[in-house]
Amino acid sequence: MFKIGDLVTVKEGTSDARMPDSRLGLILSYAKWPGGESHTDVFLVLFTNGASLRFHEMWLESVNRHPGS
Repeated sequence: MFKIGDLVTVKEGTSDARMPDSRLGLILSYAKWPGGESHTDVFLVLFTNGASLRFHEMWLESVNRHPGS
């Protein structure tokens, strides 16, 4: 399970031209859709190049998670 503030990379198999080559970013919040609805399995990720993009948790991999946490 991911949480706000986690450092993540986006797995291969999905892409966006705005995502940097490093695919490294920080989870800022749960993604909000038009109308204000939030989803707890979709996150807004801030990338090292300043872009903020939404990704479902299936595409994310934790960088700072320790075994057993």
